[in-house]
Amino acid sequence: MRILAVLFFVLMGFASPAYAWWDMGHMEVAAIAYGRLDDALRPKVDALIKQHPAYPLWIKGLEGLPDSDKAQAAFVHAATWADDIKGILSCKVSHAPGCYDYDKVTDGTAAQNVGTSDHIVHDYWHYYDIPFSPDGEKTDPAPAVNALTQIRLLKAALSDHNSTDDLKCYDLVWLLHLVGDAHQPLHAVSRFTHQLKGDQGGNAELVNVGGVQPSKLHFVWDGILGDRGTAAAAIGAASLLPAADPTLAKIGDPEMWFKESAALAQQYAYGTAVGPDKGPYDLDAAYLSKAKSVAESQVALAGQRLANLINAALK
Repeated sequence: MRILAVLFFVLMGFASPAYAWWDMGHMEVAAIAYGRLDDALRPKVDALIKQHPAYPLWIKGLEGLPDSDKAQAAFVHAATWADDIKGILSCKVSHAPGCYDYDKVTDGTAAQNVGTSDHIVHDYWHYYDIPFSPDGEKTDPAPAVNALTQIRLLKAALSDHNSTDDLKCYDLVWLLHLVGDAHQPLHAVSRFTHQLKGDQGGNAELVNVGGVQPSKLHFVWDGILGDRGTAAAAIGAASLLPAADPTLAKIGDPEMWFKESAALAQQYAYGTAVGPDKGPYDLDAAYLSKAKSVAESQVALAGQRLANLINAALK
């Protein structure tokens, strides 16, 4: 029953979030990755994170800590930045240095990689919706610019010795987030049924959890590991997660990550609990317990793979 209570408070507090894993899940991924960085590369990683314009926010309140602790906390906190900018005031309203705007996935700016001067949210970078249909409904392909294309692009730029430190800083912070997104099962699928012509990763179905007003299925999976917390809390929680399967952790192809996540979504996020229409559908304790177990395994796997990616890119 504890997981029902946790989700009750999480979902009551957030009527319409648009995040993957929410803050705690992303920070746990980063915490695992930081502990698995090559010792020789960690100072380079710390220096790149320190160049980011949001760095002062990531170490706010930590002024008295040793530099090594501040560096770890900044790295962990940086994993939420790609979601944090979704709530920042639009540049169309304010020309403040920290403003951000939305564009469309079909715009010429969609796939640009220009460094920290980019003040576009790029919300379509957060998912790669592999289409599937359990009832033979016609499916639509994923948008041409997506999490998979951008992970590949950012990884290549991070690996390029000709890339500026500003670009590497920007790309590293995005990768901290997107590798986590790749392992959230509902960021890897769009289900097409006769009733719903593409659900955008569980955003079209409503579910009931522990007496809470109906919530989107996607939100349940985003919040299954909890919502906001400190970097220290995430580091502690990450230390309690089961170790990633070493064979799976060696898989470095991001397309395979999304295929794995899509398979998990079909088996566990939808399964037999979520019907073909909008719902709402009731999710019981057994469903939520399994969802939490899947999420924990995915976070552990994402953390190890993120470390592998960074180690290979910056060697």
